[in-house]
Amino acid sequence: MKILICDGMHESGLSLLRGAEGIQVDAPEGLSAEEIKARLHEYDAMVVRSRTKVTADLLEAAARLKVIGRAGTGVDNIDVKAAIERGILVMNTPGANAMAAAEHTLALMFSLARHVPQACQSMREGRWEKKRFMGTELYHQTLGIIGLGRIGSLVADRAIGLKMDVLGYDPHILPEAAAILGVEAVSLEELLARSDFITLHTPSTPETRRIINRQTLAKTKPGVRILNCARGDLVDEEALYDALESGRVAGAALDVFNQEPPTGNPLLHLPNFISTPHLGASSFQAQANVARAIASQILDYLQAGIIRNAVNFPSISPKDYEKIRPYLVLAEKLGRLQGQIASPIQRLEIEYSGSELQEVGLEPLTQTVIKGLLDPILAEKVNLVNAPLLLKERQIDLVASTTSESRGYTGKITVKAKGKQGEWSMAGTVFSGDEIRLVHLNNYRLEAELEGINLLIQNRDKPGTIGFIGTTLGRHQVNIANMHLSRTPDRESAIAIIRIDEEAPPAALDELRSHPNIISVQQVKL
Repeated sequence: MKILICDGMHESGLSLLRGAEGIQVDAPEGLSAEEIKARLHEYDAMVVRSRTKVTADLLEAAARLKVIGRAGTGVDNIDVKAAIERGILVMNTPGANAMAAAEHTLALMFSLARHVPQACQSMREGRWEKKRFMGTELYHQTLGIIGLGRIGSLVADRAIGLKMDVLGYDPHILPEAAAILGVEAVSLEELLARSDFITLHTPSTPETRRIINRQTLAKTKPGVRILNCARGDLVDEEALYDALESGRVAGAALDVFNQEPPTGNPLLHLPNFISTPHLGASSFQAQANVARAIASQILDYLQAGIIRNAVNFPSISPKDYEKIRPYLVLAEKLGRLQGQIASPIQRLEIEYSGSELQEVGLEPLTQTVIKGLLDPILAEKVNLVNAPLLLKERQIDLVASTTSESRGYTGKITVKAKGKQGEWSMAGTVFSGDEIRLVHLNNYRLEAELEGINLLIQNRDKPGTIGFIGTTLGRHQVNIANMHLSRTPDRESAIAIIRIDEEAPPAALDELRSHPNIISVQQVKL
């Protein structure tokens, strides 16, 4: 498998990838978008940082691409929707550069409070201007943190160590959780009104974009200082410029901008504004951490199917993966079987039961059932990433549920498919040694393997029917590898699941269907 490194990578990550068996790594320098597009069809994975823009147009050339790794937190430069449509996993490395971003925020806060960059430039120009650069202490000043995620929490912890009073606004954090951090949870309006310094640490979402704007700036404490080391579009730069020029905002420090680089941005010419060129994650330690993290995640996915820190698929920890690995195989087999015998489907119901499936995340199993269901019936590529979208596009309703009842099984997956032609219900389990078995099919109890090419034959439970099936297949040179039989309690009907070595020809299927005791014949590939 081949991996393309688009924006450079720390040697610690490159060494990990290059040392992996069966992996080829290419890390050319300075590739343009056109050059990446021209080469991308050769690769199974690509790694980017913030420079490369992974657009829908770029992904049109990604015939083999399975995963995009963002060596960093934000995925603003990746068209995640386009990746989902093409079935490409997108993963990032949250937390790997959190300390670097938190410390850079503090560095800017100190610089903003004491005019360090301006004083340094003044000295370089031969001046000694002590009175001009009178600063403010951070001690007992109020810091308002918008966003109490990993980075925001690290900033809060260090600000508390500086004896600052820390307020926090985060609608996704309970006040009790903020209190454990030593932070007073408040509304956005209260944070704006009380803070001497405001720092932003939220992702870019419809709710947070331009959260610093003319309206919110008008509610701030006069003389406030504002910092942003998160995402550029959290700040309305025109509104900030006017507030800095009027003095409503005493100072601002930005590490990120709406457009990068911020060529011609008028903020750069204000004396009470300082900036850095997106350096939040630019520490030697952070780059090494991020490189190792994304390299490890990509290898886990390509070599073992373990998904971590994906933004368009539920993550599976190595511990959970070991628990559900055989159930992932079972889930795909059940979905694949349903897709071939129950089409067209209007409603899909999945039920998980048993102790083994009560303590793990079940979303990966659900998406695996969907993938198995759609894969045999759709022309386009179906995988775990795009399967839910494709199911929705086909207007198939989905219901997933859990129950503790398992009737003798430690773990069981039941899949029901309903359509205009009726309903098919099937259930499977995993026995010791990771043996996958189909244990129910409609009203039939059985214990059938789920592999290879199979014939599902429903018939009236009459003597001679099984003999006719065997004779007919033999006459058409179809060898039987295995056979499982079951019948209803009233002995009215029966089912045979027959695994064969090669596909039965149409003539054999037609002859089987012609027998008066045979109700239906379906050939499925598992």
